[in-house]
Amino acid sequence: MSMGLLTACVAPGSRPMPLAASGPVSVSHEGVAYLVDLQPTLTGAQMTISAETDALAFDQGLTAKRVAERFCAGRGGRVDPRALGRFVGGNWLFDGGCA
Repeated sequence: MSMGLLTACVAPGSRPMPLAASGPVSVSHEGVAYLVDLQPTLTGAQMTISAETDALAFDQGLTAKRVAERFCAGRGGRVDPRALGRFVGGNWLFDGGCA
């Protein structure tokens, strides 16, 4: 397995940050709790953003991206600028994870 499959968040000038082995992480944004699940894929990583209580709606893409930004910032990184968001079954998915 290549190192690219094992890393998703990196801070500029530091070593790659490994994926969390503990599963989804709770992230609060504007008083609402969300779950962020960062998983390896064949091409890098995928970050899934979901609400802890209800499903997200299609028009909550910007909110999901802000949650992803908070998640990555908490690990000393940022959302990968190449990350493309898509809405699937009440969740927002971002390819690329953190950079």
